[in-house]
Amino acid sequence: MAVNETETITPGKGGTVAIAVIVPVVFVIVLFLLILTALVLPRLGHGRDNFTIIKKERMKQRLVEINTIIKSQNFHDWLASQKEEGSKSSVPTDPICAICLDNFAEDARVRGLRCSHAFHASCLDEWFARFNEFCPLCHGTIIPGKRVAKKS
Repeated sequence: MAVNETETITPGKGGTVAIAVIVPVVFVIVLFLLILTALVLPRLGHGRDNFTIIKKERMKQRLVEINTIIKSQNFHDWLASQKEEGSKSSVPTDPICAICLDNFAEDARVRGLRCSHAFHASCLDEWFARFNEFCPLCHGTIIPGKRVAKKS
């Protein structure tokens, strides 16, 4: 046995290995927690969400409201009434629905607003049901005489 042999320890070698293992493990844990909080936790309380039920009921009420105030009609009939009364704005030669950007077929069901803009009945129904109070083109109120609360 040699008594003169000494062990040499290189400083920092153990610390580098610890950092190489600890940092990725911490990163994975943080990533897992972010995914858990962003995706999983909101879905756990989804079945008990009263806000969703209330929102759907309010959307149904709004659809009833627009159906009673603004009747849907055949596009051809609406166009004839606009030409007859000499509407405020010129009647376009190739009208399209500004919500879905589709041309109007002759037998399409439309809702004409008092601002002389027309939209497919289903498009305007969905637009209004999503709590949009204004015409998509001129920003006039959809329901005449209705006071709209301003956003603060």
